Amino acid sequence: MPMSEVFDKQALMERVDNDLEFLEETISMLDEDSPGLLRQIQEAAVRSDAAALVAPAHTLKGMLANFCAAPAETAAREVEMMGRENRMADVESAVATLETESARLRNALHGFLEAAKR
Repeated sequence: MPMSEVFDKQALMERVDNDLEFLEETISMLDEDSPGLLRQIQEAAVRSDAAALVAPAHTLKGMLANFCAAPAETAAREVEMMGRENRMADVESAVATLETESARLRNALHGFLEAAKR
């Protein structure tokens, strides 16, 4: 998937009403909150604790949806559903995908913000 597909730039800018300052604040919140949520998700996956997986995956999914980031949101949804349905066999692979997509999103958002501020 090309970098431009990490998130929908036009939809995101509409969502933040073309307010770069607000976008920067929301990206900062993602930077602050997502590592802790990912850590909780990783720990639950390692313990095969399906119940402990649901809340942080759900919270992260909502945060990612705010950025019109379909690949990352889809990855979080998959992890959340694995927890809800107690399907833990492939959870570590799903968590790795979520980590990758979350990192791609954060990098793409920072790049987009820097370019937009110029």
